Amino acid sequence: MKTFRILLLTGMLLGMGTAGAAEDPPESCRPKVAGTALALAGDAEKAQMQCDIDRAAHLVARSARLQPTTLRPAIRIVDTASPSGAAYIYDVIGAGPSFWLEARSVPSEDNERSRVPVCKLSMALPDDVAKPLVGMLATIGSMALPAYGRREEVTINPDGSRRVVLLLDTHDIVTTIETPGKVQQFSRHAKASDDIARINQMIIGVANISDGWTCNAD
Repeated sequence: MKTFRILLLTGMLLGMGTAGAAEDPPESCRPKVAGTALALAGDAEKAQMQCDIDRAAHLVARSARLQPTTLRPAIRIVDTASPSGAAYIYDVIGAGPSFWLEARSVPSEDNERSRVPVCKLSMALPDDVAKPLVGMLATIGSMALPAYGRREEVTINPDGSRRVVLLLDTHDIVTTIETPGKVQQFSRHAKASDDIARINQMIIGVANISDGWTCNAD
């Protein structure tokens, strides 16, 4: 099978996350040497994974200050970027077969609070999402899934060849899943297509089409 690779330069520096100039990035996201990547090639994915986890933790902490919550979700998805300037946190509560979704926006920077409204959504996941989610959660813990997903978008051409686009922008989604006996964390690009990405897309997709969002401009 033929594979074509295309380098797509759509973002900022690789590995730098989306932190803006007005706010210092987490320590784990700062380049070790000026003008270089986060770490040597052998450690780059591990370093980037820690950076993404820390970026997500900063957003969760900021959200907790704006909208306090005591939720302990089975799945937490942190979408670190959106065109509006907000990030989004999606908490899936329950053990199945039914789940409740609590979603909320959070400014990607503290200085964006005056421009980006804080919005929230509470809803039951529809059955056509909840049912496959039960099966996926039952198997995630036993699957050998990488914590840090490859930044590639793969499409199959009509002739059966694959088109692989290397994604160097920084639209990262960090997913935390409670599986039997352990908590697992994953980082995926928004255009990824593996099992973790499919969970992200199912949950985010439901929230995106909901008319139940309420927003507070304060």
